[in-house]
Amino acid sequence: MTTKTISIIIPALNEAECLPGVLQALRDRSAFAVRHEIIVVDGGSTDGTGEVAREAGAEVIFCPDAPRGRAFLLNRGAARATGDIFLFLDADSLVPERWDAELLTALRLPGCVGGAFEFKLHGREFGLRVVEFINRLRYRIWPWYYGDQGIFVRRDIFEEAGGYPEVRLMEASDFCRKVERRGELALVHQDMLTSARRFLDRGIYRVLGFDIRMWWRNLTGRDVEQFARQYWSTHQPPQ
Repeated sequence: MTTKTISIIIPALNEAECLPGVLQALRDRSAFAVRHEIIVVDGGSTDGTGEVAREAGAEVIFCPDAPRGRAFLLNRGAARATGDIFLFLDADSLVPERWDAELLTALRLPGCVGGAFEFKLHGREFGLRVVEFINRLRYRIWPWYYGDQGIFVRRDIFEEAGGYPEVRLMEASDFCRKVERRGELALVHQDMLTSARRFLDRGIYRVLGFDIRMWWRNLTGRDVEQFARQYWSTHQPPQ
């Protein structure tokens, strides 16, 4: 059987510090000798993110005038990609060992068209384990994964679904709903290790509460962007 080619698409904004380790993990933890296509889409960084990615061997697309939100960057990367399978990876997420073999194994399951990895946060704080537990419960009931889980999908299904909806928030969950109409979404039981800085900077339980309310509003078809603006205008991060 011919091995399918994989394109890794990484949206990034001021991620020069995280990217070298993320890109190195992709290569060091691959099960195959082949070098996968890696595309970093720079949404207007001011810290040299694009240059760092290029020096590390990634193809870089510069989008200095990109609209806010990740969906535009994800779609731009997919439009440039040449692989049979797309893996959308956060710029602060580390893939597990043999991530590519695990991904391909999942896609060989009957009816499977895409999927994601287990959610895991870097850090020892008890509150982070609470966040992990709630998120793992959520996506076991509703398999609408988030970007920090490393969403993967067959190229033909991505194109058939029309790519990511270009909204500023909850684009990954909305995308998974579209993909799910076309087949099964698998869950790879290997941890995608993501930085916990978003939780640590603003407060673990504060961000968890915000995320739950955002998820519920999205699930029930209510406006998430307006809620997010109102919430963070009155809930500033601790000094």
